[in-house]
Amino acid sequence: MRVTVKICGLTSLGDARAAVAAGADFVGFVFDTTSRRAVGAAGPAWIRGVAGAPRVGVFRDHDEATVRRVRDEARLELVQLHGDETPEMCEALGGCTRVIKAIPVGRRLDPGRVAAYSAVARIVFDTASASGGGTGVAFDWRLLDAVPGDVAFWLAGGLTPENVARAVRETRAAGVDVASGVERSPGVKDAERVRRFISAVRSARRVERGGA
Repeated sequence: MRVTVKICGLTSLGDARAAVAAGADFVGFVFDTTSRRAVGAAGPAWIRGVAGAPRVGVFRDHDEATVRRVRDEARLELVQLHGDETPEMCEALGGCTRVIKAIPVGRRLDPGRVAAYSAVARIVFDTASASGGGTGVAFDWRLLDAVPGDVAFWLAGGLTPENVARAVRETRAAGVDVASGVERSPGVKDAERVRRFISAVRSARRVERGGA
């Protein structure tokens, strides 16, 4: 099965187009103004010029009206929620077709929280942090053994061109989500690292649970 790749934290039209050209399946743009990778007020205008891969807006504890407004302005196909958004809010924003919900993973994983968001389009497991993501630090992937086998998820947190193939092999992630691991500096992507990251994912063989 093909493992999808999302290049996130894009802050310029050039980097976004380069990610698409390199083969990214999704491109992500951060609208949390506290993030070093926030796109800023001009973001929606240039993001509309990105074509060739679904555009994902990343939000953290924004109210529903704000998410809807920015989604429409930037013509986002999906929204990715990294805060304490409720399952009800996820459903109201499009649930199983338009919402990706990030669940932080620290020393343990709460299966009940995973089950609560079963109606979203995708769950992404990311390293727990006060900032909601973008730490460049991986969590213990073995914790994902607690995820029910019928849950298709993405993996984030500390992924790089050097370790993503192993991540794909050792987890049953349906996709991977990277920001800092392919950057020269926060929000500025390194085109060669982006290409190497995507190539490593494409060359790795995902091992299904119970498989060889």
